[in-house]
Amino acid sequence: MAHPPLPRPQPPRGRAARALGRWLALDPAARRFLVGSAFMGAAHAFPWTLLSLFLDAGGYGKPAIGFVLSGEAWGKLAAALPAALLLARLKDARVLGASALAAALCYAALPWMPGRWALFSLNAASGFVWAIHYIAIAPFLFRRARAADRAMLFGLAEAVHTLAAVLGALLAGRLAAGLGAHLLDPAQGMAAALSLSGLLPLAAAWAYHGIQPAPAADTARAPLLPRVLAHRGLLGRFALPQLLLGIGSGLTVPFLALYLSDRFGFGPKRVGDLNAASQVLMSVGFLASPWIARYLGLVRGAAAVQLASIPFFLVLAFAVHPWLASAAFLLRAGLMNTAHPLAKNFSMQACPEGLREVQNAITSTSWGLGWVVGPLLGGSLLARNGNDYSHLMLGTVVFYLVGAGASLLLLRPLERQLEAAARASASSQHSESPTHTAGKT
Repeated sequence: MAHPPLPRPQPPRGRAARALGRWLALDPAARRFLVGSAFMGAAHAFPWTLLSLFLDAGGYGKPAIGFVLSGEAWGKLAAALPAALLLARLKDARVLGASALAAALCYAALPWMPGRWALFSLNAASGFVWAIHYIAIAPFLFRRARAADRAMLFGLAEAVHTLAAVLGALLAGRLAAGLGAHLLDPAQGMAAALSLSGLLPLAAAWAYHGIQPAPAADTARAPLLPRVLAHRGLLGRFALPQLLLGIGSGLTVPFLALYLSDRFGFGPKRVGDLNAASQVLMSVGFLASPWIARYLGLVRGAAAVQLASIPFFLVLAFAVHPWLASAAFLLRAGLMNTAHPLAKNFSMQACPEGLREVQNAITSTSWGLGWVVGPLLGGSLLARNGNDYSHLMLGTVVFYLVGAGASLLLLRPLERQLEAAARASASSQHSESPTHTAGKT
């Protein structure tokens, strides 16, 4: 009697195997982008963690610190529209590589600038470079992902960037503390750590160099101003909420390291650890964004997580225990930033090909304007009220409430229109499929 044939070996079905399969299924350009984005995320964590503490240790007052920190937002604001023109005429991979090289130079030189105006200027230059990099991302991912994979890829891109920032924040705090102890000067230790972060964008440039460039659409080469005027209503729907949310964010977030230092005595290492932990929660939120979009939609999902972060700002405003402030710090970051991939994905869906770079530039300009106003206003308020950070956080709550409400009011009707059009298109394709047209003449 013949033995039954042995069962054929099945490929591994564990989580690691599934994750590897999804990774390999991505466009090679998207994979290289994610690697480069990881190095850029780690680099950006250094000034985010250390710059305000470095300036404070150097004897700068709160208004001066707010002025220097606002330089990045000014650079982003100045770069937004030129970046749209640049991306319309150059291949996206070259733009990403050039922006990474420029970021390396800016970070290496930043802490050695003499005086607040020189610091402001180089911080603005780094903001200019980051704006070009940032505006290139969403159209790049949208073009190189299948429609079914876009929600996953947008969330994954944010998560990879943010998880790398976890490592960057941990490394920044420890490197600054270690170098400060070795040099017997905490300020010089922070300066050296900030300067060494310029090595990370060089690795990102290497990853971007291997991407096969894809030119922008021909329609993107048309004159910019007529396209902006023709779609000004659509662009305005996205710009106003971002402006309000940007002011609210810029009012408080740049000063959170100083808040933890002034109110609870946290040093650079502890601030770096807390920033790293917040990045982990943000990454969890980014990876959960496709699930949120599936159940709430892109617009309502983004507004929901923005509104859910507000109670934790109130906790930060009045917390007197370090553990409570730390918990609120972490949960606020995880919730608020989950909105980013949802908002980016919807903005790319809602805008026609050829307008996406412009739309991303307008949105970045609005957010950047908020981050110009917010740090300047926040530094001035702290100087006037004796470093009472609760005033900043209450102001942020007001702007977040109005900004999330504006998103629902202006963008939810547009999302309903797109959903109706998608259902009509699917119904039309279904009725015209061979199984439905067989026997018809």
